Amino acid sequence: MKILIAGLTVNYQFKRLKEEGEKLGHTVDGCKSTDLIIRSGGVFSADIVGRKLSSYGLIYSFVTKRRWEWYQAFKYLQEKFAIKIVNNLSSLPTPVAEYYVQDCCGFPAPKTFVVYSSKVIPEILGELEFPLIVKNGIVHKGKDVYKVEDENNLIKKVDEINESGSPVVIRQFIPNDGDIRVFTIEGRAIAAMKRIPQGDEFRSNISLGGVGEKFDLDQNREIKAFAENASVSANITIAGVDIIIDKNTNKPYILEINSCPQFEGLEKYTGENIAMAIIKYFEKFQK
Repeated sequence: MKILIAGLTVNYQFKRLKEEGEKLGHTVDGCKSTDLIIRSGGVFSADIVGRKLSSYGLIYSFVTKRRWEWYQAFKYLQEKFAIKIVNNLSSLPTPVAEYYVQDCCGFPAPKTFVVYSSKVIPEILGELEFPLIVKNGIVHKGKDVYKVEDENNLIKKVDEINESGSPVVIRQFIPNDGDIRVFTIEGRAIAAMKRIPQGDEFRSNISLGGVGEKFDLDQNREIKAFAENASVSANITIAGVDIIIDKNTNKPYILEINSCPQFEGLEKYTGENIAMAIIKYFEKFQK
C-alpha cells in the first residue's frame, strides 16, 4: 500500500512509521503542510509538490497548519477517489469544538474559558480561582503555556498570546504530580505513560524536560475506559488523550484529546511499538 503522512517529513514520528511500514512492504511518504496545491477554475483538484495525492491508498493527517485547506483536499480525495483519510480534521478543528464534545459527553474537565481579548477578563474572574493556566489554543508540545498567580499577569499573558491571533485558553489549575497520556487507535487504548514535571516546571511535556514512566492500564481500568470513551466521542481514530488526577481528591479530569499525538516518549518509556500498531491499523484498508 502507498501511504502518505501529511504534515510530517523528517521527525521521529515519520521516521518510525516509514521504518515499520517498509518492513511490511508498504511505501510511506511524507509531505509538509505547505506542499499542498489546490487547483480550480473548471476542474477542482488537490495535489502536493511533485506528486499526485490521488496516487495514495491512505493518507494519515498530521496537519496542524492550513487545516481548513487540507480538510477540503481530504474531502475531495474521499469523494473522488475513495482514498482512506485517517484523522481527517473534521471532528476537532478548534479547542472550542473539543470542549463542546467534553461537556456534551459528560467528561469531567477543569473549568475552562476560551477568549480572544483581555477585555473579557472582568466578566469571568468571579468564576475562577488563582492560580490559573493560560495557553495558546493552537500551539502544542507545552509551548506558550503559563501558570499565573494574579489578575495583572493574567491580562499580560492573554495580551501576549492574543497578538498572534490565536484563541487563548484560560483554565483552572488542578494540583497534580504529572499527567497521563493514553494512546488510542480506533477507540482502543494500546499504551499509556505518566509524564512527571521536573524541578519548578509545572508542565510535564517530555519535550520540555518531563520524565516518563509506564502507566499500567490493566491496573487502572477507570482511566483506560475514560480515555477510550473520550477518543470515540471525539471521533478521532488515532488519539493521544491527556488525563490529570487531582492529587488532593484523586478525581481524574480530561485535559486534551490530541488528534496529532506524538509517540516518541511512549515508545521510549513503555517499550511498545506504537509505529507498528499504527501501520497494522492502516492495513485494514489495503485494497
